[in-house]
Amino acid sequence: GDFTPRSAAAFLVFILLFFPCIATVTAIASETRSKWWALFSIVYNTAIAWLLAWIGYHITLLLM
Repeated sequence: GDFTPRSAAAFLVFILLFFPCIATVTAIASETRSKWWALFSIVYNTAIAWLLAWIGYHITLLLM
């Protein structure tokens, strides 16, 4: 009962796209020798995931 169909769809989109696991972030930091790129990957992926989930939620408002 916590999710409506719209919010569940947006949540699924977000979960599919948000920042990678900690092992991946650690590998990025290790390979690039820069914590900046690791932080960038977290922020960038989370921002894109949020934006697309927001867009998906609002598209479902138009369709339902």
